Formats: sequence, structure tokens, C-alpha cells
Amino acid sequence: MRRVLMRTTLSAHRICLVILLSLLPFFATATPDPQVKADKMGKRQAVQIVKKEYPGKVLKVKDQDKHYKVRVLQTQGRVIDVKVNKADGKVKKDKN
Repeated sequence: MRRVLMRTTLSAHRICLVILLSLLPFFATATPDPQVKADKMGKRQAVQIVKKEYPGKVLKVKDQDKHYKVRVLQTQGRVIDVKVNKADGKVKKDKN
């Protein structure tokens, strides 16, 4: 009886091992989703980046597809829109 139980247990372990090993290539080749990386930058980070290059009061932050659009009231009284790329944090002054 004991031997039958051991064989059954070993067979169950082998089956589990085969299943896990068959799933290994799937996990090993999985590539990270670029959208996940892009969404790591939040609005606060975008505002901090913009404030370094364009000092003033942030009026509005819009979450757009691949970038944040930050509206800044500069110390001279001008209002500008600045785009911050979500993926790499690059700043580009919007044409307005």
C-alpha cells in the first residue's frame, strides 16, 4: 500500500514538473509591454520636469495619449503649453 502511495505521489510530482517546465519558455520570452513603461511617469513627475525648464505656476495638466500637456503661467505673464513625453520625459514647447 505504501509503495502504491509513493508511486502515485511521485507521478503527481512529475506531472506538475512537466507542466511547469513546459510553461517556462512562455515566461522566459515574454517582453515587457511598452505601454506599461510609458504609464510609469505620472502627472506630478511631468510637472516637476516642466518647472525645471519653464518656471511659473502650473495651471493645468492634461493626460493625452503619449504625453502630458502642461499649461504654465510664466512669471512674465505669458501662458504656454508644454508637452512631456511619457516614455522618456523629453520636454517640448507646444506651438500656440
